[in-house]
Amino acid sequence: MPTDLTSEPSSEPSSEPSSEPSACGGCSRVDRRGFLASASVLSLGVLISGCGDGIISAPEQVLGAIPAPFRFDPATVPELASVGGRTVVVSGTEAPVLVERVGNAQFRALSLVCPHRGTIVDATATGFRCPNHGAVFANDGTWLGGQPTASLAALDVRQNGDGSLTIGGVLTPPVLGLDRSAVVFLATLTGNAPAAQTIALANVGGGILSGLAVTLTYGPNQRTGWLSLALSQASAPSTLTLSAQRGTLPIGNYTATVSITGAGVSNSAQTLAVSLLVQDPTTPPALQLSASALSFSAPIGGTPATQVVQCNNGGGGSLLGLATTVAYGPGGTGWLTTTLSQTSAPAALTVRASAGPLAAGTYTATITVNATGVAARTVTVSLSVAAAGLQVTIAAWPALANVGGVAGSVGNVNGGPVAITRLSATTFAAFSMRCPHAGTTINVVNGTSFRCPNHGALYNGAGVWQNSPQRAENLVMLTVMYAPGANTLTVT
Repeated sequence: MPTDLTSEPSSEPSSEPSSEPSACGGCSRVDRRGFLASASVLSLGVLISGCGDGIISAPEQVLGAIPAPFRFDPATVPELASVGGRTVVVSGTEAPVLVERVGNAQFRALSLVCPHRGTIVDATATGFRCPNHGAVFANDGTWLGGQPTASLAALDVRQNGDGSLTIGGVLTPPVLGLDRSAVVFLATLTGNAPAAQTIALANVGGGILSGLAVTLTYGPNQRTGWLSLALSQASAPSTLTLSAQRGTLPIGNYTATVSITGAGVSNSAQTLAVSLLVQDPTTPPALQLSASALSFSAPIGGTPATQVVQCNNGGGGSLLGLATTVAYGPGGTGWLTTTLSQTSAPAALTVRASAGPLAAGTYTATITVNATGVAARTVTVSLSVAAAGLQVTIAAWPALANVGGVAGSVGNVNGGPVAITRLSATTFAAFSMRCPHAGTTINVVNGTSFRCPNHGALYNGAGVWQNSPQRAENLVMLTVMYAPGANTLTVT
């Protein structure tokens, strides 16, 4: 369990200067005798350091800028009770991390390791400053001036069900999650309007999910205006409230699709299938399904999220004896399971798909839903299985829209961050973002090339070393699998 950083044991630095060439014109690292921080000091935007001994030396130990993930409970720090509050936490011998509340339920974490030479930076009222070589950073970690280097490393922050945070690892893009994918409203010709329903929107990835927006599309050749939407706020977590009004709609099943987007999400827009079933209690029972087609995708061995189809009675009386059967298309069987919440309508049909040992490809199946004395209904299902590895959604990285564009930190392979370069309209290359010289995480420069922030090694967009004071090998290339026209690519 990490604790607030209250002090760091002082250590006597070596009097021998570093033999490693400096990237700042001959300067060497100035070791610090201590680092003092507390939640109360940070709440004022100030960290105090003791480093004025004037001794020039190489570091005895340079902490990694990206600490391993650790759990932290913000409720234990009073300063984090309000937006803008900050504190510093450490986990074991890992680098100190600044945690800041940036929203009602949103937090940001920055490594306090300067990317230039590994010094622990000081927090000031306006941002951060490296006490050794003078690099200056904004409050969000962006490098502003002084010693040229990269911005402070932003860390992954994920909220746990108990309110605690898991902090650490390379920052990953936000992922928009919905607590369900379908909503069904039931109304009769003579009854009241159905009760409103809510959908919970959450960030199930990293970073901060903001810019939430919804769009509504009614089914083709159908009446419109019967559905209204309201978002509680534009940042996750948020609640989407849906309200339906029958108005003068006649008997029938009316459908709509709600598309939900967020700024910078790594997954595409999420859709919510909505239906309004207007019943006539004087007619015979009739089986109605909220969806007639489902689509799943997963890597080899993966299990995508379950989906639910609502089974309703479109007429009067009782609809009993609900049951399902599954028929598979060519190529693979046994990858689909179905579960009914009950055998009478209304009932929820939960559909689960599993890639299991299936090879990469697309598989199909048909679910038939039966009920006593009524016509059966069917749901077509497809499962797209991708090769194992890092799945990258191309549209989530704007730089990849153009040939020559470079996107960094798109995910991790073998424990290290990955960069993608678009080589042509139909080909991509992927590289490890570890500098071959000393293992430093490189940065993307102007969306077209790479630079090591420590020793200045420059690489072009194809990962080829160009020049630097330190000779380095080319970046390590990874394997990319991409089908022309696809929305995603796979890196291994």
